[in-house]
Amino acid sequence: MQFTAPLISAFALLAATQVLGAAVELPRDVAGILVATDPYYACNCPNNCSYKEGSGCRFYSGPSDNSRILKGKCHRKDGKLTCVP
Repeated sequence: MQFTAPLISAFALLAATQVLGAAVELPRDVAGILVATDPYYACNCPNNCSYKEGSGCRFYSGPSDNSRILKGKCHRKDGKLTCVP
């Protein structure tokens, strides 16, 4: 009886860890996740802080993730990096 409770607890903890690990996995096609919401964020932080002028960039052409994806290069515009298709 004294060993039953720790054994059940250890099993429950292991099962919970496996469930959480499965929920965090990324889909095989992560390209859709890597598309910015507008031209500014396609070349700037939080996700593209290391981008420089000439870096390749992508952003959605409209307000929805069902919008067309535009590809371009980062260029300085008014002192800020912006993705220009």
